[in-house]
Amino acid sequence: MPAAAERKSIPMEPRRRVFIVVGIVVILAGLFFILTTLGFLREEVLFGYEVYGLADRFDLTALGFLILAAGVLMIVLGGTGGRYKKSGSIVSFTELGEVRISFQAIESMVLTASRKIKGVLEVNTQIDSSEQGLIIYLRIKTIPDLPIPGLVGSLQEEVRRYVQEISGASVAEVKVLVENLAQEKIQRNVR
Repeated sequence: MPAAAERKSIPMEPRRRVFIVVGIVVILAGLFFILTTLGFLREEVLFGYEVYGLADRFDLTALGFLILAAGVLMIVLGGTGGRYKKSGSIVSFTELGEVRISFQAIESMVLTASRKIKGVLEVNTQIDSSEQGLIIYLRIKTIPDLPIPGLVGSLQEEVRRYVQEISGASVAEVKVLVENLAQEKIQRNVR
């Protein structure tokens, strides 16, 4: 039974920036309302608009504080959006019910499979999903003097085979970035 991938909403970098910018604008609007209704901007002209009749309107002061709080909340949401690790799961259905496998469990499977390939020293992984199946991103560090195309091909095949066999999920792609070659320390015998 093929497993369907489910992904929770993930904050994206541009969305975070928009939240922060809009939050700043909303905070400034809230401060404007508060200062105007408390009489600090009495009978002045701001941005071509006259500020008459807003002084001593404490109901609008409360509105200003609500706007200010909304702006602070937007900045907090925008600022913390990238600190959460991407989460998600694949879902399959059996006669007895639903089975979910988290992306974190898939990452563990990828690490197990990559340990079987000689020459791969370090592996960092990230899982994403598409309609065709899982997309597995690998950042690896290898030992020097090994042909990278052969090593990467073996790694991709082993990761795909292992994850599909253990989880039952379809793997659409295994993308590999060779970040670095390990620099072996050469120890010389000093006489």
